[in-house]
Amino acid sequence: MGYAQLMVEQLAARREISFNEMRRMVLTYSEPFTIYTEKLAGANMVRDMYSVPGPSGGALYNYSARGYMVLYDVSKVGYRTIVLKNVTKIKKNNISYYVK
Repeated sequence: MGYAQLMVEQLAARREISFNEMRRMVLTYSEPFTIYTEKLAGANMVRDMYSVPGPSGGALYNYSARGYMVLYDVSKVGYRTIVLKNVTKIKKNNISYYVK
């Protein structure tokens, strides 16, 4: 059993993950997940998304260093900027992970 599979099994057992664990899950390129987050205006948002490698479009600063991530929104067919600290839950492979 590989490290990634072991990690998934451990996370599935407790289903509560840290901010850093959530960030690593989100950065698995091209693997779809459902993200539960809050928009800057305060409204809740649930989207099917995935991350893609590469620069953050025409951004003039490092998004990751500021706690943002550019993800591809499957339903809107385009890119969205997500504030990582606002993520409350990730659903991946039919398993829900709550961010503590």
